[in-house]
Order: sequence, then structure tokens, then C-alpha cells
Amino acid sequence: MHKKLITACLAIAAFAAFVVAPSASAVNLTSNGVTVPAGTWVTGTSNLARFIAGSNTLTCDHNHISGTVTVDANGTIAATIAAGTPTFHGTDVSTDCTSNGLGPVHPTVNSELCLHIANKTDFGTITGCEGKVVTFTLNFTNLGIACKYEKASIGTEITTSANPAAVRIRPGELAKGEASNSIFCPPEGELEMEFSLFTTDGTPLVFS
Repeated sequence: MHKKLITACLAIAAFAAFVVAPSASAVNLTSNGVTVPAGTWVTGTSNLARFIAGSNTLTCDHNHISGTVTVDANGTIAATIAAGTPTFHGTDVSTDCTSNGLGPVHPTVNSELCLHIANKTDFGTITGCEGKVVTFTLNFTNLGIACKYEKASIGTEITTSANPAAVRIRPGELAKGEASNSIFCPPEGELEMEFSLFTTDGTPLVFS
């Protein structure tokens, strides 16, 4: 009976290892099958970015980021995105993003961003570089107000083997408004975003 119990436990453990293992990937960022080295400039495009604040949803459908790979991609991926480099546009006047309650809006990222995806995982974080928080401003054109938001760390996830590679914000990531904001600013909002990654010549990148 004791041997049967041990055998059963070993079988369960083996099954659990088989189930869990695929969710942890050996992260490697490649271009045409070749590891992307540190210092490589990469770009990201997105046709959907949202800031969901109660009944108000802000939507940008033409978005772009760019930055450099800062750590050897074979094992750990890191990238730096300069402040102001992410751009967000929509279908409202002057290519502003749209909202269903506050009118046209122009988002600006104020902080330098650092992306980090740990070895053997499909999860990462976006933080302000050098230990700083992520900060961004939503400028509501018609209202003439600037609403500032911050978050210490934004959780991200990737899908290996997707072509092109994609980094998306995990559901439930809330950014809080700063205390100095106008009373018309939403106090907080959930971030929803996904970027596809390419080299500067348009070659798709792949997480593998």
C-alpha cells in the first residue's frame, strides 16, 4: 500500500510538472531566428490602447513606442523607452484619442520606461527607470485640463512564438490620479494595451 501511494504521488507530480512547464518559457528575443543583442533599437505598434475609468473609456487606435534592448536577450530581456517617446493618437480632432464622456484627449508619457521580462517566464513589468514610478498625463483638449496619473509598476505578459512578438498589459492594472488633479479628472483608470514589436526596418521580432 505504501509503495502504491508513493507511485501515485510520483505520477501526480510528473503530471503537474508537465502541465506547469509550458507556461514558463525560455525567453529569447529574436529577429529572423537570431538573438537580438543589447543596444538594438526596436519599435512597437498598436491599434488599441484604452484607459477605462468607470463609465468613461479613452481609446487610442494608432500608437507607437521605440526603445533599445539594454540586456542580452538570451535569458533576460530588458528595454529602455525614453520619456515622451510613446505616442498615442486616435480618430478625434487633430488625431487626438477619443473618450465617451470627456471629449478629445492627448496622452503623454512623462517618465522614462524600463521593460523587464525575467528568464523562463512569460511575465514582466514596466517601471520608471532608476527606481522611479511610471507617470503619464491625459490632456483633455476641450476641457483645458491636464490629469496626471502614476503607477509604481505595470504588469505585462508575452506570448512566445507569436509573430510578431507582442507585449501586453495584464488585466486589472490600475493607475491612480495625483492629488493635485482637477475634480473633473477620473480618480483612477484601468490600463489596456498591447504592442507588436519590430526592428527599425520592419522585420517582426519573436519571443522564443
